[in-house]
Amino acid sequence: MKQDTRLISFLGTGDYQLTRYCWPGLDEEGVTTPHVAFALARMLQPDEVFIVCTRAAEERHAAQIREEFARAGLGAPRFAGLHEGKTPAELWENFSCLKALIDQADAQRIILDITHGYRSQPFFAGAIVSFVRAIGKNDAETRVVYGAFDARTADNCTPIWDLTPFTDLVDWTHAIRQFLDTGDARAIAQRAEPIGRNLSQQWARAGKEGEQPRLRQFSKALADFSDALVTVRAGELLLGKDRMPSASKRLADAAAAVRGELTVAAPPLAEVLAEIEAMVRPLVLEQDHLAGAEGKRGMAALAGLYWRLGRYAEAGIALREGWVNLYANREATRAGFEDYDRGLRERAERTWTGESQQHRAIAGVRDDIEHGGFRKRPLPARAIREQLERFIAEFEQTEPVAARPVSPGTTWFVSRHPGAVEWAARRGLIVDRQIAHLEVGEVKPGDTVIGTLPVNLAAEVCWRGARYLNLSLDLPESARGRELTADELERFGARLEPFFVEHELCVSGSDQLVDAADNGRVGE
Repeated sequence: MKQDTRLISFLGTGDYQLTRYCWPGLDEEGVTTPHVAFALARMLQPDEVFIVCTRAAEERHAAQIREEFARAGLGAPRFAGLHEGKTPAELWENFSCLKALIDQADAQRIILDITHGYRSQPFFAGAIVSFVRAIGKNDAETRVVYGAFDARTADNCTPIWDLTPFTDLVDWTHAIRQFLDTGDARAIAQRAEPIGRNLSQQWARAGKEGEQPRLRQFSKALADFSDALVTVRAGELLLGKDRMPSASKRLADAAAAVRGELTVAAPPLAEVLAEIEAMVRPLVLEQDHLAGAEGKRGMAALAGLYWRLGRYAEAGIALREGWVNLYANREATRAGFEDYDRGLRERAERTWTGESQQHRAIAGVRDDIEHGGFRKRPLPARAIREQLERFIAEFEQTEPVAARPVSPGTTWFVSRHPGAVEWAARRGLIVDRQIAHLEVGEVKPGDTVIGTLPVNLAAEVCWRGARYLNLSLDLPESARGRELTADELERFGARLEPFFVEHELCVSGSDQLVDAADNGRVGE
């Protein structure tokens, strides 16, 4: 079972003067003593006290400190020996000693007092706290305090300052660096949300005067952007939806809005926000689709961001889909929207693969990464980086293909049943070709095929860029296996329903699979 509090205090060889240590908001009356460790022990009543010092410091002050603790009825402090730190070896031994006291503490809270730290000891203390938080196993709350003797008042009250926010700032910096280097913002969001919640609660308790804190909104925007980035949700990253701005715009705006709060609370962190804005602003678009020059700009920025983050598989995905967008219209690029048209996108993809040789090179690099290099001649890592960089530069220089008018194509009605033909005539269905059997090779992009096709033929129709409308019925068992009249079709709810059927080709051998994917036959 964990103890409540461990106090760790530094001790030097100085001639410490008698003063009244006060902790604003905790103990205004204070404790009069030359030793801040004793004052903190009286105020906080910790379960255990460790005083870290050199042998010279212990010989000079230990007896007096032990006597103070005994007179007050406090448990005796334990002294942990440190070297003077004159050599690198001594400094690293000091590091190990302090790390063990913090990382191996069986306590829920650690108070680290650096008031009487000797030479580099206070610097070591802050560095070790950050190190332990980053890789240690101890999740205890750690606070860093300092008795500011030089700031004592006229009545000899020496305030104890809580320096924990500055230690937290180091953790914030590490978290932000992780985001800027990898795109993973979980560490920032986890630190920002509770701080933002506390600021919002303080604002509410103060009667909601002044501007409402926005740190929580920033935290959520950061988490949403990060989640979309690491899962390659291009539509969520670049496009707004239902009056909700894109994840990139929400983060860029939230970072700008929170700057004022952080300028007061943590100025260095406010300066880092500029890097976050610089990352996401190029992804903010002025349209709700990814076609045309503006869509190309957004996809190029996204592919470039993935490349800079070392996320080469994602860069390949963004680059490939961005190139398809150059041949697509609005409805074929609105990823995540209800009016997104998969058939039109398949058509744009086939046009790209038919007119450009880029698709094979890009698909080859992307699939080489996704298959983990399981090929006879996998690309070296350096070649992957260099080729993707070159592809991105070429994509940035490529102009979108001008929108082409889409031919209405041929409407095919496939049925050998007279009742179905009569039903279609009653409904005023206009068809170009009424046939009993479909030769799927005659179907062209832009055609519409109506009927009740086997699933393999329906998939072939969709793959060829045609639209498939299925003649659907709610057929009772008693009516199955016989010819139906037009009246019966009406009674059984005959209707035309659009379907997109995808043929997923399962073959052995990664090279065959890549070829199938290049030809648009494998589901992405």
